[in-house]
Amino acid sequence: MLKTIILVAGLLLATFANAGTSQVTWQSPEKYADIYVSVENKKTFQDELFKLFEQHFENLAAQLPDEYSLYINVKNLDLAGAVSFANSHKIRVVDNATPPRIEFDFQVMDNNNKVLISRGVYLWPKHFKFQRSLHANKPYYHDLNLITEWFENTFAPALAKR
Repeated sequence: MLKTIILVAGLLLATFANAGTSQVTWQSPEKYADIYVSVENKKTFQDELFKLFEQHFENLAAQLPDEYSLYINVKNLDLAGAVSFANSHKIRVVDNATPPRIEFDFQVMDNNNKVLISRGVYLWPKHFKFQRSLHANKPYYHDLNLITEWFENTFAPALAKR
């Protein structure tokens, strides 16, 4: 049993060792369209939100070849939904009229610091439909899903060659 655990752990480490990396910068977050807090301290909320998005970009970049690095500079963020009052508490309510939007620049560089791709991106779903599902109950599901779709559409040819 112990040998099996060690073997699985080794395979997992090998998988992550051969993965691309990412780095995210947040340009002037005080000017973002909507990263309003519902119940927490504003600074704590922003730190946790950024950490979640950074981890998401890192997970996506792990699909890239190991010699690639993905650099993201977030210029604007408008989370799905809007903060409203309900029973004297602030909550984020997501509906069809409040889609997520994110604007960023990205670069993909190889391990020689050669820029392979460099573009500006403005993401928003053209036909946003709020969906109730088990996945949609995850925090910022619609926002992160928008980024995942962009990543898959942008890097599908490179990922297919792996």
